[in-house]
Amino acid sequence: ETQRVLGFEGPMEVIHNFFKPRAALRSRKEVRRELGLKNEVLLFHSSNLRPLKRIDLLLETIARIRPRHSFKLLILAGADFAPFVGKVQRLGLADRIIVREKIGDIEEYLQAADLGLVTSDTESFCLTILEAMFFSCPSVERKVGGISEVVADNETGSLVDSASPDELARAVERLIPDSQRRMAMGKAARRRAEEKFSASVIVPLYENLYRRICR
Repeated sequence: ETQRVLGFEGPMEVIHNFFKPRAALRSRKEVRRELGLKNEVLLFHSSNLRPLKRIDLLLETIARIRPRHSFKLLILAGADFAPFVGKVQRLGLADRIIVREKIGDIEEYLQAADLGLVTSDTESFCLTILEAMFFSCPSVERKVGGISEVVADNETGSLVDSASPDELARAVERLIPDSQRRMAMGKAARRRAEEKFSASVIVPLYENLYRRICR
């Protein structure tokens, strides 16, 4: 994308994003109680709701997941969710979706989630996926942009090479009842996050780049 948009043809060094999670102040049990959850699997989506995040596709996907009583979706919205309320109601999802707007500390909600869901048309990296990985939460996401550099398919998450809400829903449905597989993927996700995308790994790469430039 850098080469295409900026017409850049020189050598390029890629330094990935990183995340340094803070400790959650409340327990997973306390947060799930606040969200009104019982035995449902908690799906999780966090974004600024821009058009490229495809909230329309997210909602269409959720509407196709069966059985309906097996899950709820938590949306951490970095913007006003009001433009999407009408679609939520038309799809009959009002009892399946929980929205929290402009949350500062997301760690409490991340450690309460069971499975992330990302439906973006494009992503350079997708920090949301990495944030979830640090809390042993795997994700289902479209195979776009740099996501495949973050996620190891079928190991730390499930990549869907399609914009079909039916295919995305099927990928989620395969994981909802399989708690053992979700847990194994979550452990692998956390391990990958710590080994490849922790601050201790990535920050020195930035520092070395700055030193080379300054010299």
